[in-house]
Amino acid sequence: MRKKRAVGLLLALVLAVGLTPPLRAAELAFVAVNDTIPTTLSGGGMPFHLGGSLYLPYTAFNQQSLGVFVSYRGDEGIISIIGAPEQLTFDLRQSTVTDKRGNVEDVTLMVSGGQIFLPVPVFAGAFGVSISELTSRSGYSVIRMTNGNQVYDDALFLEKAENLISYRVDQYLAPNTPPPQPAVKPTAPMPSAPVQVGQEDETDEEEEEEEEPDPATVYLAVSGLAGAEEALDALSAEGQTAAFFFAAGEIEGNGALLRRIAAAGHVLGLRVPAGAEPKAALRRANDALDRAVHEKTLLALLPETAAGEGIEAAYSVHYLSETPLTAAEAAEASGQTRLLVLEGQAVREGLAILREGEAILRPLRETTSLPEPDAEE
Repeated sequence: MRKKRAVGLLLALVLAVGLTPPLRAAELAFVAVNDTIPTTLSGGGMPFHLGGSLYLPYTAFNQQSLGVFVSYRGDEGIISIIGAPEQLTFDLRQSTVTDKRGNVEDVTLMVSGGQIFLPVPVFAGAFGVSISELTSRSGYSVIRMTNGNQVYDDALFLEKAENLISYRVDQYLAPNTPPPQPAVKPTAPMPSAPVQVGQEDETDEEEEEEEEPDPATVYLAVSGLAGAEEALDALSAEGQTAAFFFAAGEIEGNGALLRRIAAAGHVLGLRVPAGAEPKAALRRANDALDRAVHEKTLLALLPETAAGEGIEAAYSVHYLSETPLTAAEAAEASGQTRLLVLEGQAVREGLAILREGEAILRPLRETTSLPEPDAEE
């Protein structure tokens, strides 16, 4: 019979005082999933090592982009992690973990700073997730979880995430300090001129071979609640992903839809309606997102008129031009990179146009940095 360690959690409480120091003394670390940083850890929630295993707060495992959801029943001392292909049930009173087949194993669970910590290797092994322990250029710890859907390797991911990490550090260190007001030109999409194919030189005896134009690279975004389910079905049929941007009022009361979008591998972002005060609208939307899916984001879509208000210092911002780019214009932007923002009802037709134009679709992330159209002309 398996020996139960009923005193395991009590022992963990005692040991918590003398744990291996956190990965960084700055009391700030980040959890990344594939190419996105969805979670910031601070204070008593910092990761640590014990007995050769990495530990994270149980809330850090609640990652919709991995298709994993966490529930905590405090009155029973039970934490459940549910996803594909596994389900883990941690019993805090017995210091055990049970899989969906009923197999029970002893496990060391930790409580420190009022937070419950779980061993990362147990989670990673059950759900087929790879774990990388990284350090940013500025010296902050990044725990990266990947499931094969990542685009960047660890080194390139850190390079692209550095600005985002700096934003979050600034927010943490000086949350009440107004951000700087940089003069930023909005990255508004511009229609591309028709592709010019080289003409024959009639004086040459040999006919010159025409060069094939390079395909356009398109980051696809869906704006607003209207048609979002239709867009989700269209993207699923094409095997593509997109960023879905919602305003606070669209997030509230639609948690089930947002969880479905995140579980399908899409990215959730914040949208600021025209005429709204950007900073207040983003705060409200992020709070609503946190309540709906237990996740916040820095990915934001703002009207072009909101440029220059200092939002860029705190969020990963993209602007929606007053003259929106069409799918046909995006597909014709030979060799260039464009952000295409569509309403949900237009996504199916837009995907067909992009496919016909042989455009390369890329997922928009918090770490994505798009060039201004003028710089590519």
